Amino acid sequence: MRHIWAIAFVLAALLLAGCNRSQPTDSNAPAPEAKNGTGASAPVTLTFWHTQTKENAQALDEMVQEFNRTNGKGITIKAEYQGKYSELYRKVMSAIQAKSLPDLAVAYESMVAEYMKADAVVPLDDYLARLPKESQGDIFPGYLETNRFPAFENKLLSFPFTKSVLVLYYNADMLKEAGFDSPPATWNQFKKAALACAKKDAKGQVKTYGLAVEKNASTIDGWFYSRGGELLNEDKTKVRFNEPECVEAYQLVADLVKVRAAYQTKDYDYQVDFGNRRVAMVFSSSTNRSYFAQAVNNRFKWGIAMIPQGDPDEPVTVQYGANIAVFKTTPEKEAAAWEFVRWFAARDRTARWSARSGYLPVRQSAAESPEMQAAWKKDPLGKTAFDLTRYARPEPNIRGWQDVRTILEDALESVISGKQTPKQALDRAAEAADKAIQEKM
Repeated sequence: MRHIWAIAFVLAALLLAGCNRSQPTDSNAPAPEAKNGTGASAPVTLTFWHTQTKENAQALDEMVQEFNRTNGKGITIKAEYQGKYSELYRKVMSAIQAKSLPDLAVAYESMVAEYMKADAVVPLDDYLARLPKESQGDIFPGYLETNRFPAFENKLLSFPFTKSVLVLYYNADMLKEAGFDSPPATWNQFKKAALACAKKDAKGQVKTYGLAVEKNASTIDGWFYSRGGELLNEDKTKVRFNEPECVEAYQLVADLVKVRAAYQTKDYDYQVDFGNRRVAMVFSSSTNRSYFAQAVNNRFKWGIAMIPQGDPDEPVTVQYGANIAVFKTTPEKEAAAWEFVRWFAARDRTARWSARSGYLPVRQSAAESPEMQAAWKKDPLGKTAFDLTRYARPEPNIRGWQDVRTILEDALESVISGKQTPKQALDRAAEAADKAIQEKM
C-alpha cells in the first residue's frame, strides 16, 4: 500500500510541475542567456548615454543604481548625460567614426536609421522573442512598430524608452472668457478660439495670444496627421507633406501670426507665457505636464486634450519620444545591455519611471500598477495622456528623416517670417527632403 501511495505522490508532483510550467512566465524573468544570464564569465561594465536632466536624471540614476545592486549578474551600468538629442546624435556619429561607441544610447528612430549605415546597432528580435508571449503582447504595439525598420529587414533595432504624445495645452479660463466651454475638437474651432483669445490693449499692443508656436518637427508631423495628411508615399521614397492637408496646417499658422493671434516661441518660453496667461493654447509633449503645472502654480484652470482634428471621429496624434539602441560591441556586453533594457521595461519599473518622469509607461498593464494608480491620483492629466496613446502614430524611421526634420522646421520658420507662402515653403521643403532621402537610400 505504501508503494501505491508513493507512486501516486510522484505522479501528482509531476502533474503539478507540468501545470506550473504552463502558467504565464513572469515578464521580469531573465532570458536564458548562459550560466549567469549574460554569457559573461566576469563582471561587465556598460556605458549608457542619455539626455535626461534635473528630476528625471535623478530618477534615472536611482533606477540604474538599483539595477546595479540587484541584477545578480555582475552587470554595472554607467549612465552618462550627453546633452540634448541633437548633441547626443552628433557624439554617437563621431563615436562610430572613432570606433569608440557607448554600449547603449537613447535615440530617435531617425537617428537609429543613420547609425545602421555603419551597421552599428544590435537587432533585438531574438532577445524579445525570449520573453513570454504575454509579456510581448503587453507592450504597446505602436511602440514596437516604430522600432522595426523596413529598410533593414523589418528588424527591431531599438526599444521604447521615453514615450509621450502630442497634446494641446489649454487655459480653460481664457477659453471660457472667449466664449468656449471646452477645448477645440476641430481645426476650424481651434482657429476661432485662437482668434477670440487674442486681445490688444487701448494702444494696440498685444496683451494675450491665442497660440504660441514652437518650431518642432514632431509637432508639425502631428498637425499633418491630424488633418488626414501623410508624410511619405507607400514605398517611403518620397514625401507627401506639400499636399493640401499639410499646406492647410502651415496656412493656419500664417493666418494667425499675420493678425498677431499667434507668435513664435523659442526654447521653453511658452511655458512661462502660458503660466502668465499671455497665451491660451500651446502644442507640446504630454511629458511637459509638470513644467506647465509649475508655471501655472494653481492660478487658473487648465488642462490637456487631444489636438484638433480634421475628423474628430477618427482622431490621430503623433507619438513622441526616444528609444534605447544597443550598439555592437561583444556578445557578452550586448546580452548584458538587453538585460538592463528588459529590466527597465518590466511592468512595475516602467510604471515607476512614468510616475517619476512624466513619460508614458511602455506596457498596457502598467495602468494596473499601484504606483501608477497613485501617480494618476496626483496627476490626473497623466491618465489623460495615457488614454491618448492608442491614437498616436509614430514618425518615419527611414534614413534621411533626421535631415527632413530640420527641413520641415526651416520651412515653418520661413512661413512665420513671411518670406514664403505655405505652399512655396512646403514645395521647396519637399524637394529638399526627397533629395535627402534619395541620397541615403
